[in-house]
Amino acid sequence: MKIMISQVGRELYKVPLRILDHRVFVNGEIEAFLENFEVRRNDSEVEKLFQVTETVGSLKYDLSRCSATGRGSGAENLAQLDTEVSHLLDGVNALLAKAKVERTASTQLQEARLAREQRRAEFLTNLEHGYRRIENSFEEKEEEIAELYSDLQLKLNIAK
Repeated sequence: MKIMISQVGRELYKVPLRILDHRVFVNGEIEAFLENFEVRRNDSEVEKLFQVTETVGSLKYDLSRCSATGRGSGAENLAQLDTEVSHLLDGVNALLAKAKVERTASTQLQEARLAREQRRAEFLTNLEHGYRRIENSFEEKEEEIAELYSDLQLKLNIAK
């Protein structure tokens, strides 16, 4: 009986540690927040890049139209602006292509996620095992108390 009480005491001592250990939950929330932030940010950045592409494209069209009608040094300046805008458009297109590339998580991050999932599964297994042990000990105690009570009734000749 003392052994069971000490086991229950040990389990009760571990309960606050198990209940108050929020690291797994907090890490999951941080990961979800970062993922949402990156997705939202990337969407807005891609939209801005498309707007820049449209603006640069329209400028290029306007510059090419102006350079066709221009004369003298103004035409040279427009030609130079046209090449610079073309380079800018190429840079924006390269940046868009780079933004579209799916980034995979690093192996270290994947290993950390796997380890976290394993720790969580182990924690849940241990928790379930602890619950079963406590429940079994309570059932055993109920049976012992019922036996003791029935023995006491027999000894005292009390009718049920």
